[in-house]
Order: sequence, then C-alpha cells, then structure tokens
Amino acid sequence: MRIKTILFSAAFSLMFLSAFSQHEETVLGTRNLGFSGIWGGTKHQMTRFGNTNSYVYGWHFGLEFGKALTLGIGAYDLHDNLLWDNQSGQSFDMRWRVVSLGYGFQKFRSVHPVINLDAGRGTVKFANENEDRIFVIQPSAGVEINLLRWFHLAFEGGYRFVTDSNISLTDNQLSGAFGQATLRFGFSWGRYRNH
Repeated sequence: MRIKTILFSAAFSLMFLSAFSQHEETVLGTRNLGFSGIWGGTKHQMTRFGNTNSYVYGWHFGLEFGKALTLGIGAYDLHDNLLWDNQSGQSFDMRWRVVSLGYGFQKFRSVHPVINLDAGRGTVKFANENEDRIFVIQPSAGVEINLLRWFHLAFEGGYRFVTDSNISLTDNQLSGAFGQATLRFGFSWGRYRNH
C-alpha cells in the first residue's frame, strides 16, 4: 500500500510540474513534440524487377507528433502476376511489412518537402523454389501537397534495399529505385508553433 501511495504522489507531482513548466528552448527553436494527429492511406509504387516494370500497392497508418514527425506501420505487395524477365516458369511475388518513420518540413505550407524511411521483414517467392524471408529498407524523399486539411498527396522517389535473400535471385536483383505516390487521409490538431 505504501508503494502505491509513493507512486501516486510521484505521478501527481510530475503532472503538476509539467502543467506549469515552460517549453524547452533549443538552438534550433522551440518544438512541441506532443501527439498532434492521425494519418493513414495508400501508397502506389512504380519500380522494376529484372527487366519488367512493376506496380507495388501499399498501405500505411501512423501517429503524428509535433506536426512534423510521423511514426507508423505499413505493408507493400507486388500486385502484378509477374514473370521474371518475362520467362515462362519464372513466376515471382514479393511482399513486405514495415515500420515507418517520416518527417515533413514546414507542413503548414501547401507544398513542402518530406522524407521517409520504411524498414521491415517480408517474403519472396520465385519459380518453384521455397518461399524465402527477406529484410527491406526503403528511404525516400519528395514533396507533399496539402490538397485539403484532411487529404494530402505526396510524390516521392527512393531506393529499395533488400537483404537476406537465399533464393537464386540475389539481394542486388531484388533491390532497386522506385517512384511513389502517397495518399494520406487524416487530421492534425493544434496550432503550428513556428511559421
């Protein structure tokens, strides 16, 4: 019982102090990194596997902090019935789930730059070989357009780094550049501290 009283008192004291404390000032200006929004939507990626242009469909969901930083989850799925290099008997499929980290610069502007990093595990299937587990890292950068307060559209370019492939296709063959359109639906609340 005494431990509960001490913990309750400590928690109450911290809440009381934080309510009356001022925002921390830094060299780069003040920044409130509180929870500020919820966003989700779809990603549409054009990329190349072997000699074949391909479409990859993705989804994402994230929590926004400080009206700039987004932390979330997502997934990508190769939506084509792809034959590697258009060779019969060489069917190919790849899908991966990711943890996402994104940052928008001056998001109060109608057009602003964004950077993102997706990383996670996935699977690849090639021809008659057993399905293999892979690891994917995708950095990207681009611009985001605030079409409506609840709907943003981003255009990004990036590179997909694939590792841990143990099939006859190498990591290098599975890796490659991509262009991506991201549709974001959601809402941010609160005021921007620095315009």
